[in-house]
Amino acid sequence: MWQKIKDRLREPSTYAGLAGVITSVGVLGKINEAPAIADTVANAGHAIAQGDYATAIGAGLFGLLSIFMHEKGGR
Repeated sequence: MWQKIKDRLREPSTYAGLAGVITSVGVLGKINEAPAIADTVANAGHAIAQGDYATAIGAGLFGLLSIFMHEKGGR
Protein backbone atom coordinates (compact mmCIF):
# COMPACT_ATOMS: atom_id res chain seq x y z
CA MET A 1 0.00 0.00 0.00
CA TRP A 2 2.72 2.49 0.96
CA GLN A 3 4.59 1.71 -2.23
CA LYS A 4 1.53 2.64 -4.31
CA ILE A 5 1.28 5.97 -2.48
CA LYS A 6 4.99 6.65 -3.00
CA ASP A 7 4.66 5.80 -6.68
CA ARG A 8 1.72 8.20 -7.10
CA LEU A 9 3.65 11.00 -5.35
CA ARG A 10 6.44 10.60 -7.91
CA GLU A 11 4.11 11.40 -10.82
CA PRO A 12 3.71 15.06 -11.88
CA SER A 13 0.07 14.43 -12.78
CA THR A 14 -0.72 13.91 -9.09
CA TYR A 15 0.35 17.46 -8.29
CA ALA A 16 -1.35 18.89 -11.38
CA GLY A 17 -4.57 17.25 -10.23
CA LEU A 18 -4.12 18.57 -6.71
CA ALA A 19 -3.55 22.07 -8.10
CA GLY A 20 -6.77 21.73 -10.09
CA VAL A 21 -8.72 20.72 -7.01
CA ILE A 22 -7.27 23.65 -5.04
CA THR A 23 -8.20 26.04 -7.85
CA SER A 24 -11.77 24.77 -8.08
CA VAL A 25 -12.29 24.89 -4.31
CA GLY A 26 -10.88 28.42 -4.35
CA VAL A 27 -13.29 29.53 -7.06
CA LEU A 28 -16.27 27.96 -5.30
CA GLY A 29 -15.22 29.34 -1.92
CA LYS A 30 -14.17 32.72 -3.34
CA ILE A 31 -10.68 32.33 -1.87
CA ASN A 32 -8.41 34.92 -3.46
CA GLU A 33 -5.20 33.08 -2.57
CA ALA A 34 -6.22 29.77 -4.17
CA PRO A 35 -4.52 30.39 -7.55
CA ALA A 36 -1.23 31.22 -5.82
CA ILE A 37 -1.48 28.10 -3.68
CA ALA A 38 -2.33 25.94 -6.70
CA ASP A 39 0.61 27.37 -8.64
CA THR A 40 2.95 26.66 -5.73
CA VAL A 41 1.69 23.07 -5.45
CA ALA A 42 2.14 22.51 -9.18
CA ASN A 43 5.68 23.94 -9.25
CA ALA A 44 6.85 22.20 -6.10
CA GLY A 45 5.14 18.96 -7.13
CA HIS A 46 6.90 18.90 -10.47
CA ALA A 47 10.25 19.31 -8.70
CA ILE A 48 9.36 16.55 -6.21
CA ALA A 49 8.41 14.21 -9.03
CA GLN A 50 11.79 14.86 -10.66
CA GLY A 51 13.61 14.17 -7.38
CA ASP A 52 14.79 17.78 -7.05
CA TYR A 53 13.93 18.27 -3.40
CA ALA A 54 15.94 21.48 -2.94
CA THR A 55 13.89 23.23 -5.62
CA ALA A 56 10.68 21.79 -4.22
CA ILE A 57 11.44 23.09 -0.74
CA GLY A 58 12.43 26.49 -2.11
CA ALA A 59 9.30 26.76 -4.25
CA GLY A 60 7.12 25.74 -1.34
CA LEU A 61 8.71 28.15 1.13
CA PHE A 62 8.69 31.13 -1.22
CA GLY A 63 5.15 30.32 -2.28
CA LEU A 64 4.01 30.30 1.34
CA LEU A 65 5.83 33.56 2.00
CA SER A 66 4.13 35.21 -0.95
CA ILE A 67 0.74 34.10 0.33
CA PHE A 68 1.12 35.16 3.96
CA MET A 69 3.31 38.28 3.80
CA HIS A 70 1.63 41.66 3.62
CA GLU A 71 2.27 43.80 0.59
CA LYS A 72 4.11 47.02 1.15
CA GLY A 73 2.28 50.11 0.04
CA GLY A 74 -0.76 52.14 0.87
CA ARG A 75 -3.57 50.19 2.43
